[in-house]
Amino acid sequence: MRSRTMPQAQPTQTLPGVLSIDLATRRYADFGFAFLPPGRITVRFPRAQDLGLRGRPLPGPLAQALDAFCRREGVTVILLDGPQGWKSPKTGVPTMRVCERVLNTPGKTGPIGHLKPATYLRYVALSISLFHLLRARHGWSLLQADWLHHPQRRWVVESFPSKSWETLGLKRLPAKARTSPEQIEAWRRALARRTGLRLPKGLSHDQLQAAVVLPAGRALAARQPGGLVTVGMDPLITRRGDVLEGWIALPALEP
Repeated sequence: MRSRTMPQAQPTQTLPGVLSIDLATRRYADFGFAFLPPGRITVRFPRAQDLGLRGRPLPGPLAQALDAFCRREGVTVILLDGPQGWKSPKTGVPTMRVCERVLNTPGKTGPIGHLKPATYLRYVALSISLFHLLRARHGWSLLQADWLHHPQRRWVVESFPSKSWETLGLKRLPAKARTSPEQIEAWRRALARRTGLRLPKGLSHDQLQAAVVLPAGRALAARQPGGLVTVGMDPLITRRGDVLEGWIALPALEP
C-alpha cells in the first residue's frame, strides 16, 4: 500500500533536524550515522563515540544515546534501517509484513519470534527493541498514515536504503563487499546532485546508505508528503506492547 494523498503543507522557516542510522550488530563502530542539522543542507557524519557509544550495541544504551543526541541537536525524525515490528495475523500476507512483501526486503519478519533468514536474528532483535524503547521510554512515535496531522510529534521511522536509491531515480549502491572507493565516490556525487544535499568526500558504504534516506526524513520534518513514499500499513500495538506491521518510508522526487 502507498500513501501519498495528503495535502501539501508549507515548511517552517527553520526545519528540524534528521538523524539516519545504518545499524550493525557487532560494534557501534560499524554503524553509519548521517545527521542533517536543523535548517541546513550540509550533512554531518558523527561517529559512534561522538554519541558516547562504544563496544557491542545494546538497545537500552543506544536508545538513550540517540534520544539525548536528538534533544540536544534539534532532531525530530530518526530513520532506522531495520524492522519496527512483526507480522500481523490479520493481513492475509503469509510469513512477512505487508511492507516487506511490497518492497521485497531481504529480511522477512513473520509472526512474533519468526523471521527469515535466521541469520538476521541479532539484527532484527536489536532493531525491534530499539524501536520499542524509543517509543515506550523516550516518547518517540511510530509513523502513521495521518502523520501530517500531528506536527508536534517526534517520529522514529523504518527506512530501506537499498530501495531508496531507486525511488530517487538512481541505481542501487552495490553491496559493501562489491563496492570500491571509486564507486562510493561516484554514488556520493550522484546523490548530492539529485537531492541538493552537501555530502563530504571520503564516506564509507554505511555512511552513504544512511545518507540516501535523509530526504524522506527531511520531507517528514518539513511536512511535505510529496517528498516521500510510505509503504505498508499503520502499526498495531498488542496488549503485550509488541508492534505489528508498520510503514517503511522512502524518499521521492518532488513532482
